[in-house]
Amino acid sequence: MQFNIHEAKTQFSKLVAAVERGETVTICRNGRPVIACVPARPQGPFPFGAWGSLSGEASSLEHMVGPTDAETLDDMGL
Repeated sequence: MQFNIHEAKTQFSKLVAAVERGETVTICRNGRPVIACVPARPQGPFPFGAWGSLSGEASSLEHMVGPTDAETLDDMGL
């Protein structure tokens, strides 16, 4: 779906609704695309991509990084 800048300003609610449905909306100036509006990705508790999807799965440091000896954990302050 494409809008020129004037249309985008006057039909902003329609533009947002299209993006909420998963569409990509392109805004053009003089017929040339200048902006692509895409749905925002929901963020989990961590803003670093997939880390949020690990919540509840990683129950210990060993589960995340593998076996670690006690001396190394002590050096790390854990």
